[in-house]
Amino acid sequence: MKLSNVKNMVAFFCAEYAIDNDLPTYAGGLGILSGDILNTAATQHFPMVGVGILYKGKQFLQHITANGLEEKRDSEFDHDTSFLRHTTIKGKPLIFYLPAPTGSVAVKSYHIRLSDSTVLFFLSTDVDGNPPEWISDMDSLYAGDAESQVRQQILLGVGGVKLFETLNINPTVYHINEGRPCFIIWEIAKQIMEKNGCSYEEAWMNAKNKIVYTNHTLVAAGNLSYPEEIVRKWALPYAEEYGTETHTLIKEGLINPQTFSITFFALNISHKHSAVSKIHTEYARKQWPNYEWIAITNGVHHLRWQDSDFRNKDLSDQALWDLHMLKKKELSETVIKRTGFGYNPERLVVSWARRLAEYKQPKIIFQDIQRLKNILSNNDKPVQLLFAGNSHSADPNAKGIIEDIIKLFASELSGHAIFIPNYNISLANHMVSGSDLWLNTPKGNLEACGTSGMKAASNGILNCTVMDGWTYEVSWDGIGWTLDPDNVAESFYQKMEKEITQLYYLRDENKLPSKWIEMMRKSIKMAENFSSDETFEKYKELLYV
Repeated sequence: MKLSNVKNMVAFFCAEYAIDNDLPTYAGGLGILSGDILNTAATQHFPMVGVGILYKGKQFLQHITANGLEEKRDSEFDHDTSFLRHTTIKGKPLIFYLPAPTGSVAVKSYHIRLSDSTVLFFLSTDVDGNPPEWISDMDSLYAGDAESQVRQQILLGVGGVKLFETLNINPTVYHINEGRPCFIIWEIAKQIMEKNGCSYEEAWMNAKNKIVYTNHTLVAAGNLSYPEEIVRKWALPYAEEYGTETHTLIKEGLINPQTFSITFFALNISHKHSAVSKIHTEYARKQWPNYEWIAITNGVHHLRWQDSDFRNKDLSDQALWDLHMLKKKELSETVIKRTGFGYNPERLVVSWARRLAEYKQPKIIFQDIQRLKNILSNNDKPVQLLFAGNSHSADPNAKGIIEDIIKLFASELSGHAIFIPNYNISLANHMVSGSDLWLNTPKGNLEACGTSGMKAASNGILNCTVMDGWTYEVSWDGIGWTLDPDNVAESFYQKMEKEITQLYYLRDENKLPSKWIEMMRKSIKMAENFSSDETFEKYKELLYV
């Protein structure tokens, strides 16, 4: 199917996509979500084109040294020999150009076809002859100074729209997944101006009616601001091309005369705005009260994250437990391969795994090390603690958090806790199916949604969580455990000592933890409400009309 012939096409723009384990174009939950959405569109044969940036993966891999220090190593993924395909026109690689203050910059495109009507494009300025700064922009996701980041955002937004024009793809709706693709309106308005013969300002209003925006976080790192003069510098050649004033292109993002906010700009250049959980919608309305907000809770692509056997509702308790123990054994083997350390998969396995950030409070359960050690090392009811997570290039504290945890695991908690390096799609798949308890400890009101617990629940893993994001939308009685957000560590210790370990090791006459299995069944059932199919239906019903 030629994409130029497709009607009612939706264009989905995001800075990161987790499509393949080794493709270095993702950093965390945002990439996982965007990958799930594109895969959902593909399985539904929905007409969608995605746009991202093709990074080379420098500092993409996490390695832990023998001294317990985190090192970042370069990916060995080769774009030109991978499953990605050069985007071509008449058999020749497509090259188009972006205006820049020092002259035009060449852009090339790769793509992966997820279905006949769903294609994901990746743009790159790693082209011979380009200025060196544009080439180095492609080194790694979220790296670079303010100017580099603005260039990348122009490439993503303006470049994506120019790509579609070159390929004669005509989206009806442009969905920007958080603020970084917001500069798309510059080029959409330009195309409308040329087609309709109207002024650029009139075209701008028509362009706005084509754009919808999803906010993914209230955390400052996800709502970036830049000095006005930097954005104005890179907007100038576009203003000249469009025959308008530079101020016209950037004024909707100015929170004061000196500061440009991509979130504020994204809100002002879109006509619909969604948040990613019901509680996040409430927070967004308080933080940005002058905008209408639509609540659409994130979901996960079950075909990707749920072991297919867990979809069988006719499994006996014995069969369900045997399947669970098989997944636990697979996880333990993965841990040995990655770390050289093993554990008995018969133990109660508690996992904390996500991107390492201060607000997710990865170290909070270590407040009373001796008490935690007593819980883990109980001879009758032993517990295995697993941790995984990568540091973010924009977070200078994350590296220290990882190294503190590793030092602790190698000393006081040795033999009972393991840090597993290089958290990626493959490891996540093993952890969300091979653990027993999924631990989530963020500071209240900062986790906009969170989806790892949804993946775990779909495989019968029980959640132990601070109430935040999606977890407010579940009645946890008989399904999992909630933690006191004001006293997380004490709450966790008590629940482990008095409830969780007791329940896990309680066996019936068939030597099965029947009460635990009952909760597993309820978790699997509950997870059906948090699928990306459900999220995508809401997109189509509330955003794409």
